[in-house]
Amino acid sequence: MAGVPGEVLTTGEAARLCGLSRSTLRRAVASGQLSAWRTPGQHLRFSRQACVEFLRATGAAELAGRVERLRPLGGTPVEGVATGQAGPD
Repeated sequence: MAGVPGEVLTTGEAARLCGLSRSTLRRAVASGQLSAWRTPGQHLRFSRQACVEFLRATGAAELAGRVERLRPLGGTPVEGVATGQAGPD
């Protein structure tokens, strides 16, 4: 799709990235908090950048003292976003 920046994620992938359920992610889209688009088959798709911006805007990146690094699928870490994994005790 032209104009879509970066990596494209399915609803499940975006939900894992954000640490949310798929239904919560769909509610965020419906409320305008998270941008997404629909495929011809009506499935939601998300840009990785939109998910990162959503996490930063909602403060989710700082929850539970998580390490603020996000590793793209098969890529290098992006600073400033939580991984959804707890840090060492």
